[in-house]
Amino acid sequence: MKISSQRNSEGFTLIETLIYISIIGIVVSSFISFSISISDSRGKTYVVQEVQANTRVALDMIRRRIRAAQDINIGSSIFDTDPGFLSLAMASSTLNPTTISLDEDNGTLVIKEGSYATSSVTSDRVNVVNLVFTDLTYFTSRENIRLEITVEYNNISASSVYNYEQNAQTSISLRQ
Repeated sequence: MKISSQRNSEGFTLIETLIYISIIGIVVSSFISFSISISDSRGKTYVVQEVQANTRVALDMIRRRIRAAQDINIGSSIFDTDPGFLSLAMASSTLNPTTISLDEDNGTLVIKEGSYATSSVTSDRVNVVNLVFTDLTYFTSRENIRLEITVEYNNISASSVYNYEQNAQTSISLRQ
């Protein structure tokens, strides 16, 4: 009598199944981790671009107003403190006085020209957390203002990905 041992070769063993499931789990978790990393990088890039663009626009708008001014209203301006307030005497009576300030502490940078409505310079996605004007006129023969500004992203989530701020400092002379 012949005893033959035949083995069924169809299907997977328990060990093979566990190895395949482990490999698939590692691949899926790596893909998910990579996707989250890409998403965070894209979010951080957006935040940095938003803050830098608002800082650049704010500096440009302030620079243009100061250069176009005839004089600085020293008595109406607030120097060397945060938040600062700058009042400029303009040649045009409709633009006189032009004021540069924040709508509230750690808020939006605004410019008011004469009797016209106040216009926002920075978007609601950022906050100006430091705005200091310094009168440097006594160091030069021309009227000169130093501007210090810090702009941060208005982070309403608790994620550190959306934390970013930029500091800028410049001096601007009146052309007159």
